[in-house]
Amino acid sequence: MRANFDDSYRALDPAAARLLRLLALQPADGIGLPAAAVLVDRPEDETLERLRTLADRGLADDAGGGRFTLPGPVRVRAAELAETTDDPDERDAALRRVLDHYLTGAPGTGLAEQGLALLERERRAEAVETLEEALRNAERDADRDGGHRAVLLARYDLGRALTAAGDLDRAMELLGPLPEEFAALPEPDEYGRGRALLGLGEAYLRARRPVAAVNFFGQALEAMRALDAPDLQADAYAHLAEAARQRGDRTAETTALEAEAELRARTGGGEDVSASRGPS
Repeated sequence: MRANFDDSYRALDPAAARLLRLLALQPADGIGLPAAAVLVDRPEDETLERLRTLADRGLADDAGGGRFTLPGPVRVRAAELAETTDDPDERDAALRRVLDHYLTGAPGTGLAEQGLALLERERRAEAVETLEEALRNAERDADRDGGHRAVLLARYDLGRALTAAGDLDRAMELLGPLPEEFAALPEPDEYGRGRALLGLGEAYLRARRPVAAVNFFGQALEAMRALDAPDLQADAYAHLAEAARQRGDRTAETTALEAEAELRARTGGGEDVSASRGPS
C-alpha cells in the first residue's frame, strides 16, 4: 500500500499534494467542498479540481453530494507527510480555519463536523451533545439507506467525546463492540478497527483499569503495524507506557517509551516522496 501511495503521490502537482496532506489533519471522516477550500485557503473551483484529481488517482473517495473521504491507509501516510513536509505554523493555521468554519455552521457542515470541532476546542459537554445528535441522525439514515459504517463512525466519535468528558462507563459501553463491527463490515475497515481499539484502551486507561487497557492497545498495535502506521503505533506505545506506570512496572514503562521514541524518529526521518511537477 505504501509503495502504491508513494507512486501516486509523486505524480501530483504541489497544490494537489498539499491539499491531500492537509485533508489528513482535519478531524472529520469526510469533507465538503466549502470546508476543503477553507482548509487550503484557495477558491472552490480550484479546490474541486484538485479533489477530483485525488479521486482519479485513488487517493480520495468521492462520497457524493460534494463530499470526499480519504481511505484509512491514505490518511495515515498523508498525515505523516504533513508532519514532515508542511511548516507547523501553516498546519496550525489550516486546522484553525477549518475548525472555525465548522463551528460557524457554514453551509455543508454536518453535526459530526461541528461536534468534532467542539471536541478539538475542548468544549467537551457541547461536543457530546452535538455528537449524540449526529449519532441519532446516522442511525435514522442507516435505517433508510443501510449506511452502517456511518453509524460506527458516529459511535466512535461520540465515544471519544465521552472519554474526554469523563463519562467513561458510557464511553466503554459505546466503543466496546466497535472493533469487531468494523472488522465485520462488507469491506472490513482495519483503520477504523485500530482507531476503535485505541479509543477503547484510552477509556479503560482513564478509568484506571490498566490491565484491560494493555489488551486493547496490544491489539491496536497489531492493526497499526498491518497498516504501516508508525504515528499510530507510537500513540499506542505512549498509552502502554502510561498503563505500565499505573501498574508500577518501571521496566515495561521504559520499554514502551523507547519504542514510542523510535517510531516518532522514524516518522520524522521518512523517505522524501515530494510531489514534483506542476504549478503551486
